[in-house]
Amino acid sequence: MSKSLSKQLGSTLAHIQDLFDTVIHGFLKTSNRNEDNKVINNIKDAGNSYYKTYSDIKKGKDNE
Repeated sequence: MSKSLSKQLGSTLAHIQDLFDTVIHGFLKTSNRNEDNKVINNIKDAGNSYYKTYSDIKKGKDNE
């Protein structure tokens, strides 16, 4: 049986969101770390913390 249109749409949107999450996370990980710019470093650290928590939630873990 084929999926209904609503299930296909939901699945497609979830894959698109996952792609954007992966790209942004990769950008945060691969960008050069400039030790002189504390604001940028704080943004990167916050982003890394966000994506670690987000990936734990997606896996079903609840680390507090």
